Amino acid sequence: MINYPTRKAFYDKYIVHTKRLAIAFFLLGLAGVIFPGLMGLTFAVFVGWVMLFLGLYGGYVTYKVNPKSFWGWLKALLLTVTGVLMIWKPWAAASALAILMAVYLFTDAAINFGLAFTLKPAVNKLWAVINGLVSGILGVIFLYYTPNPLASSWLLGLYAGISLLFDSIMLWSLSRGADKIVVEQMYVEE
Repeated sequence: MINYPTRKAFYDKYIVHTKRLAIAFFLLGLAGVIFPGLMGLTFAVFVGWVMLFLGLYGGYVTYKVNPKSFWGWLKALLLTVTGVLMIWKPWAAASALAILMAVYLFTDAAINFGLAFTLKPAVNKLWAVINGLVSGILGVIFLYYTPNPLASSWLLGLYAGISLLFDSIMLWSLSRGADKIVVEQMYVEE
Protein backbone atom coordinates (compact mmCIF):
# COMPACT_ATOMS: atom_id res chain seq x y z
CA MET A 1 0.00 0.00 0.00
CA ILE A 2 1.30 3.46 -0.93
CA ASN A 3 1.54 5.95 1.88
CA TYR A 4 0.74 9.32 0.36
CA PRO A 5 1.69 12.40 2.37
CA THR A 6 -1.14 14.31 3.95
CA ARG A 7 -1.92 17.73 2.62
CA LYS A 8 -0.42 19.24 5.77
CA ALA A 9 2.79 17.25 5.30
CA PHE A 10 2.98 18.36 1.68
CA TYR A 11 2.46 22.00 2.57
CA ASP A 12 4.98 21.80 5.42
CA LYS A 13 7.66 20.58 2.99
CA TYR A 14 6.56 23.07 0.36
CA ILE A 15 6.80 25.97 2.81
CA VAL A 16 10.29 25.02 4.02
CA HIS A 17 11.74 24.47 0.54
CA THR A 18 10.05 27.55 -0.94
CA LYS A 19 11.42 29.75 1.84
CA ARG A 20 14.92 28.31 1.33
CA LEU A 21 14.69 28.98 -2.40
CA ALA A 22 13.41 32.51 -1.72
CA ILE A 23 16.40 33.21 0.53
CA ALA A 24 18.84 31.85 -2.07
CA PHE A 25 17.21 33.96 -4.81
CA PHE A 26 17.31 37.01 -2.53
CA LEU A 27 21.03 36.58 -1.84
CA LEU A 28 21.83 36.05 -5.53
CA GLY A 29 19.67 39.01 -6.48
CA LEU A 30 21.34 41.21 -3.88
CA ALA A 31 24.75 40.18 -5.22
CA GLY A 32 23.56 41.05 -8.73
CA VAL A 33 22.39 44.50 -7.65
CA ILE A 34 25.58 45.21 -5.67
CA PHE A 35 27.97 43.73 -8.27
CA PRO A 36 26.07 43.90 -11.59
CA GLY A 37 29.14 43.70 -13.83
CA LEU A 38 30.36 40.55 -12.12
CA MET A 39 26.88 39.02 -12.24
CA GLY A 40 26.61 39.77 -15.98
CA LEU A 41 29.99 38.19 -16.75
CA THR A 42 29.17 35.22 -14.52
CA PHE A 43 25.91 34.75 -16.40
CA ALA A 44 27.68 34.91 -19.77
CA VAL A 45 30.32 32.38 -18.69
CA PHE A 46 27.64 30.11 -17.21
CA VAL A 47 25.72 30.12 -20.51
CA GLY A 48 29.02 29.36 -22.27
CA TRP A 49 29.68 26.33 -20.06
CA VAL A 50 26.13 25.06 -20.59
CA MET A 51 26.55 25.36 -24.36
CA LEU A 52 29.96 23.65 -24.22
CA PHE A 53 28.61 20.67 -22.28
CA LEU A 54 25.52 20.45 -24.50
CA GLY A 55 27.77 20.46 -27.57
CA LEU A 56 30.00 17.72 -26.16
CA TYR A 57 26.99 15.66 -25.14
CA GLY A 58 25.39 16.25 -28.54
CA GLY A 59 28.57 14.94 -30.18
CA TYR A 60 28.48 11.87 -27.92
CA VAL A 61 24.82 11.20 -28.76
CA THR A 62 25.50 11.65 -32.49
CA TYR A 63 28.42 9.24 -32.24
CA LYS A 64 26.30 6.63 -30.44
CA VAL A 65 23.06 7.01 -32.39
CA ASN A 66 23.95 8.07 -35.93
CA PRO A 67 27.66 8.72 -36.52
CA LYS A 68 27.05 9.48 -40.21
CA SER A 69 24.69 12.39 -39.45
CA PHE A 70 26.23 15.55 -40.87
CA TRP A 71 23.64 17.76 -39.16
CA GLY A 72 24.12 16.09 -35.77
CA TRP A 73 27.89 16.69 -35.94
CA LEU A 74 27.39 20.24 -37.20
CA LYS A 75 25.02 21.10 -34.34
CA ALA A 76 27.38 19.59 -31.76
CA LEU A 77 30.31 21.50 -33.26
CA LEU A 78 28.36 24.78 -33.33
CA LEU A 79 27.33 24.43 -29.67
CA THR A 80 30.84 23.47 -28.59
CA VAL A 81 32.58 26.28 -30.48
CA THR A 82 30.04 28.87 -29.32
CA GLY A 83 30.42 27.70 -25.72
CA VAL A 84 34.21 27.89 -25.89
CA LEU A 85 34.05 31.39 -27.41
CA MET A 86 31.64 32.56 -24.71
CA ILE A 87 33.94 31.25 -21.98
CA TRP A 88 37.05 32.62 -23.68
CA LYS A 89 35.55 36.06 -24.46
CA PRO A 90 32.93 36.76 -21.76
CA TRP A 91 32.71 40.47 -22.66
CA ALA A 92 31.66 39.62 -26.21
CA ALA A 93 29.28 37.00 -24.83
CA ALA A 94 27.71 39.65 -22.57
CA SER A 95 27.14 41.89 -25.61
CA ALA A 96 25.57 39.01 -27.54
CA LEU A 97 23.32 38.16 -24.60
CA ALA A 98 22.35 41.83 -24.32
CA ILE A 99 21.14 41.73 -27.94
CA LEU A 100 19.10 38.62 -27.16
CA MET A 101 17.71 40.33 -24.06
CA ALA A 102 16.68 43.34 -26.17
CA VAL A 103 14.88 41.05 -28.62
CA TYR A 104 13.14 39.32 -25.71
CA LEU A 105 12.09 42.64 -24.16
CA PHE A 106 10.73 44.00 -27.48
CA THR A 107 8.77 40.76 -27.96
CA ASP A 108 7.49 40.96 -24.39
CA ALA A 109 6.41 44.57 -24.96
CA ALA A 110 4.50 43.61 -28.12
CA ILE A 111 2.78 40.73 -26.31
CA ASN A 112 1.84 42.96 -23.38
CA PHE A 113 0.34 45.58 -25.69
CA GLY A 114 -1.56 42.82 -27.45
CA LEU A 115 -2.86 41.56 -24.12
CA ALA A 116 -3.86 45.08 -23.08
CA PHE A 117 -6.19 45.36 -26.03
CA THR A 118 -7.73 41.91 -25.56
CA LEU A 119 -8.32 42.02 -21.79
CA LYS A 120 -11.97 42.63 -20.98
CA PRO A 121 -11.82 44.27 -17.53
CA ALA A 122 -10.60 47.83 -17.98
CA VAL A 123 -8.73 47.69 -14.65
CA ASN A 124 -6.20 45.13 -15.88
CA LYS A 125 -5.47 46.97 -19.12
CA LEU A 126 -3.46 49.69 -17.41
CA TRP A 127 -0.97 47.22 -15.89
CA ALA A 128 -0.51 45.43 -19.20
CA VAL A 129 0.18 48.75 -20.95
CA ILE A 130 2.62 49.82 -18.22
CA ASN A 131 4.36 46.44 -18.40
CA GLY A 132 4.61 46.79 -22.18
CA LEU A 133 6.04 50.31 -21.89
CA VAL A 134 8.62 49.25 -19.31
CA SER A 135 9.67 46.25 -21.41
CA GLY A 136 9.96 48.43 -24.52
CA ILE A 137 12.04 51.06 -22.71
CA LEU A 138 14.31 48.37 -21.25
CA GLY A 139 14.68 46.88 -24.74
CA VAL A 140 15.80 50.25 -26.10
CA ILE A 141 18.28 50.65 -23.23
CA PHE A 142 19.75 47.18 -23.83
CA LEU A 143 20.00 47.82 -27.58
CA TYR A 144 21.61 51.22 -27.05
CA TYR A 145 24.35 49.86 -24.76
CA THR A 146 25.02 46.66 -26.72
CA PRO A 147 28.18 48.00 -28.46
CA ASN A 148 29.75 48.63 -25.05
CA PRO A 149 30.62 45.23 -23.48
CA LEU A 150 31.14 46.70 -20.01
CA ALA A 151 27.73 48.37 -20.06
CA SER A 152 26.15 45.22 -21.51
CA SER A 153 27.58 43.12 -18.71
CA TRP A 154 26.48 45.66 -16.12
CA LEU A 155 22.93 45.80 -17.52
CA LEU A 156 22.64 41.99 -17.67
CA GLY A 157 23.81 41.67 -14.07
CA LEU A 158 21.52 44.42 -12.80
CA TYR A 159 18.55 43.00 -14.70
CA ALA A 160 19.25 39.49 -13.38
CA GLY A 161 19.73 40.81 -9.84
CA ILE A 162 16.48 42.77 -9.81
CA SER A 163 14.62 39.85 -11.40
CA LEU A 164 15.97 37.47 -8.75
CA LEU A 165 14.95 39.90 -5.98
CA PHE A 166 11.40 40.02 -7.31
CA ASP A 167 11.39 36.22 -7.69
CA SER A 168 12.43 35.90 -4.05
CA ILE A 169 9.58 38.18 -2.96
CA MET A 170 7.13 36.14 -5.02
CA LEU A 171 8.41 32.83 -3.60
CA TRP A 172 8.31 34.15 -0.03
CA SER A 173 4.73 35.34 -0.52
CA LEU A 174 3.78 31.93 -1.96
CA SER A 175 5.19 30.23 1.11
CA ARG A 176 3.24 32.65 3.34
CA GLY A 177 0.10 31.81 1.39
CA ALA A 178 0.77 28.11 1.95
CA ASP A 179 1.16 28.85 5.67
CA LYS A 180 -2.40 30.24 5.66
CA ILE A 181 -3.71 27.16 3.83
CA VAL A 182 -2.15 24.87 6.45
CA VAL A 183 -3.70 26.89 9.27
CA GLU A 184 -7.11 26.84 7.56
CA GLN A 185 -6.87 23.05 7.06
CA MET A 186 -5.99 22.51 10.70
CA TYR A 187 -9.24 24.21 11.74
CA VAL A 188 -11.25 22.28 9.13
CA GLU A 189 -9.80 18.87 10.19
CA GLU A 190 -10.58 19.39 13.87
